[in-house]
Amino acid sequence: HAPSTPQSSDAASPPPAPERQPAAVPTAAQPPAPSDALTIDAALEMRVALVRDASSVAIATSNGGAIVSLDGEGLKSLAAGQAYWATDQGNLAVGGDNMPGAVWVQADGGGIVAVGDRWYRGRVLLLLRDNGILVVNYVLMQEYLYSVVGAEMSPSWPIESLKAQAVAARSYALVHNVRHAGREYDLDDTTRYQAYKGVMTETNTTQAAVHQTSGEYISHGGGIVESLYAATQDIVNKAHSGFGMSQMGALDLSRQGYRYNEILAVYYPDTGIGRIDLGE
Repeated sequence: HAPSTPQSSDAASPPPAPERQPAAVPTAAQPPAPSDALTIDAALEMRVALVRDASSVAIATSNGGAIVSLDGEGLKSLAAGQAYWATDQGNLAVGGDNMPGAVWVQADGGGIVAVGDRWYRGRVLLLLRDNGILVVNYVLMQEYLYSVVGAEMSPSWPIESLKAQAVAARSYALVHNVRHAGREYDLDDTTRYQAYKGVMTETNTTQAAVHQTSGEYISHGGGIVESLYAATQDIVNKAHSGFGMSQMGALDLSRQGYRYNEILAVYYPDTGIGRIDLGE
């Protein structure tokens, strides 16, 4: 999507000016009926490139962990909260110890992993490539979206706008998971794809938006819509030829009482909302 999507806003900032909305709002597709089934959110790992072509990168784990080979062999223990440098020395080294060219960084017992100055859920893959180190975060869709929603919108916005963002971001991520299946990562952490900053942009409201729309995506003709979006309608018009969600517009509509499926119907006409369930 366009590179000027907003980050979390300062609570002291004045409210943004309202955006002009379409004269007629289309009939909104109803979201799927509630279900207790697990969804794709709890099973699919997104592969997010955090660092590319680096000569070195600092890693850490919150409560201890290990460097593990691709076949599961423990190669090096990591002390809780201690930084270790992964370096390209012609081979991959971590904390001065030589490693294979591809290793996992895993935290113990539900802990999180730091890459540089940010902390991430899931696990991290270090890959040595011709141009340096590639760092890829493997993170469950649910946990990925916790962060994306808070990086793309202010967590203080009304829950219906956050839910619209969650569905749009999930739909976009699903498309890129399939599109780049043969690549080492699905997308990166920048607004070239979707902003993603790890746990720092999670809040209870972004988590609620993800849980309340679990597994839901924008559908059309039996497929998944690549749900483009940008900060304002002007940017949507310029970057996406008018097709996509204005985040500021979604904010305005949510303040008018629109539910998330109604917001999505405004910006993605003639679409529905599907859900990928994994069974009971």
